[in-house]
Amino acid sequence: MKIHKLVFGPVLLASLLFSSFGTAQTNIFAEDPLIVAVYENRIEKVRELIVRQHPMSRADTEGRTAMIWGAIQGSYESLELILEVGAQTNIVDDLDNSALYYAASNGHDDVVELLLSYQASINRENRDGRTPLMAATEQGHDRIVARLIAAGADVGISDFTGRTALDLAREGRSRKVIQLLQQAGER
Repeated sequence: MKIHKLVFGPVLLASLLFSSFGTAQTNIFAEDPLIVAVYENRIEKVRELIVRQHPMSRADTEGRTAMIWGAIQGSYESLELILEVGAQTNIVDDLDNSALYYAASNGHDDVVELLLSYQASINRENRDGRTPLMAATEQGHDRIVARLIAAGADVGISDFTGRTALDLAREGRSRKVIQLLQQAGER
């Protein structure tokens, strides 16, 4: 068994190992150099890997590609580069979450806009029946909710528990999000 020693700052390492999901995450450092470069938004390294024709679809042990990790982190510039050379926006991880889902959930408005411009599937449901709109709603990201609605997100989809984005908004008590969803539902 070959062991590689990589040295990274403690803040970055901690953010990778203990993400906003509250559980230990895959150590992507041992997985793929493109995933690491996109996650860290190291544009020159991403360019170098593109020139070397590094595969865009490699995934970590949880099925997360460079596209997905970039969306989680909000690595706009790196995502823009890999999208320009044909990276796919609609690949999903083991939970059936897409890059758009993670960008919407994490409040990365610019990344949401970028992914939508590359035809990311706006109503793609994950294993729980949740859409990017529901992810943004649950987190109270009103600008992203408005952007997704304007792009054609279906506000009437319900998850596997029967809750719609409006139900999630009411649970989260974001008046602005509730208002946006009510207005979209009246159309």
